[in-house]
Amino acid sequence: MSDRSRKSVRRPSLKIVIPVILFCTYYPYSWLILSKGVWTSYRWTWIKMWPALPGLLPRAAWFHDLSDGRALAGMYLISILFVALMLYLASIRNWMLVIVAVLLFVLSAVNSMIAYAFYRA
Repeated sequence: MSDRSRKSVRRPSLKIVIPVILFCTYYPYSWLILSKGVWTSYRWTWIKMWPALPGLLPRAAWFHDLSDGRALAGMYLISILFVALMLYLASIRNWMLVIVAVLLFVLSAVNSMIAYAFYRA
């Protein structure tokens, strides 16, 4: 079998993958800026945590005993690793981009609802 007879593998462009994955990851948390209410220091603290919010559930599960600074660092680390993994998986094949984006959006939406409950508590 020659190389030409094989189907060429279509990889999506990173110009598409990166914005799609970042949108699917972080858009569900847009309630932070879109919800009505007073812009208090508490709200600004949550907005500053926005990049780390994908790591909120691991923090609640594993880092609840740590100081706030270390727990936030753990949230950032988990968020960076998670987004990097999703970028890698989405960039493998075109069909993987669609699957990863949909699943990521659903997971981020669920995590965002839990984050909203923590925010309102």
